[in-house]
Amino acid sequence: MEVLIHKEIDTLELIIPVWKTLREEFHEITVFQDINWIKSWWVYKSSQSNIIPYIIEIKDKNHTVGIIPLYCSTIRFVLMDFRVLKPIGSEISDYLIPILSKNYSHEVLLKLALDKLYEDKNSWDYIEWVDVPGDSLFAKFLNGQPPISKYVSSYRTVVCPFLRLSENIEEVKNQFNKNFLKGILYNIRRISRNGILQYSKVKTEEEIEPMLNTFFVLHCKRWENTSTPSRFRNKEDREQIIQAAKTLFYSNLLYLAYLSYNDEIIVVHFGMTDGQKNYLYLHAINNIYRHFSPGNIFVYNLILDACKDGYEIVDFLRGDEDYKQKWGTINRYNFTYIITNQSIKSFLFRKGYQLIHLESNWSNNLKHLIKRLNLRSVQ
Repeated sequence: MEVLIHKEIDTLELIIPVWKTLREEFHEITVFQDINWIKSWWVYKSSQSNIIPYIIEIKDKNHTVGIIPLYCSTIRFVLMDFRVLKPIGSEISDYLIPILSKNYSHEVLLKLALDKLYEDKNSWDYIEWVDVPGDSLFAKFLNGQPPISKYVSSYRTVVCPFLRLSENIEEVKNQFNKNFLKGILYNIRRISRNGILQYSKVKTEEEIEPMLNTFFVLHCKRWENTSTPSRFRNKEDREQIIQAAKTLFYSNLLYLAYLSYNDEIIVVHFGMTDGQKNYLYLHAINNIYRHFSPGNIFVYNLILDACKDGYEIVDFLRGDEDYKQKWGTINRYNFTYIITNQSIKSFLFRKGYQLIHLESNWSNNLKHLIKRLNLRSVQ
């Protein structure tokens, strides 16, 4: 086998197979590995900052058996400039892992890729690999490699709750927090007294942009006059979501749905589906109806619809919001890995990073200790 490094973004279209093949023949694939999602991410990200493709391809004769889509950028850290490699899709994607053929040992493929990376160490100073599922083959590989362990640091970043589904809808409902479910059903009865509540899905390409324009309006109104105003005030962010939605639609991966009340839209949800998992990505609610908790009513209907359509999982993606736990979800965790090499500059980064991370841990431990002491003194 041979390992190649490509620095042209067009290479991805040549080496990443169509979704059906990708899904069937490669390990642990999610919608965030779809070529159309990656392309829309690249257009968006490259318009904002100077990034260079760094795409690793593993080949066996004429067959591509491994793909690691990375990009290189420069950051300033402790008064020095460092070249960092990150997975394509960072920040607005999740579950970012290498694309590896099921017909080959993942350990062999990843070892080949790492060897190539270290051989090319003059091109990068460190790798920041975010949003790696802790139970993935990639995480297990990085956690169990003694020869490179001194160059790898990891820490748990976010929780990613998910709900297991069943054809028996009542069985799924039994997983919900009882009082939480009662509140949702009460609000459904209350709002339905004076009108018709309807759950719908976008089914044609022509519906996508108008529905997303409604989403942008609702999202901006929901977060105006707050410390975290909507990013969809920016034209570039709106265009990225519209383009992503259309490309996901072409791959049959888009799940764009909405909740209407008397023909007025009160929730719009931009999500994804791969036929087995339904991913809850972004949603916006109409503030006028917030006292009915329309977001919860929407998710309730989405779960019922997912059960009816034979989905196995509803994935709530990143975030530890309290409401996610009330659906009876199971927690999985994403990790960030920092990988350095044997160069002097990489060594300096590693020491600076370890010092700052150590100080952060020390500070958190100190705060925890003070809190415990204060509680004891009150008792």
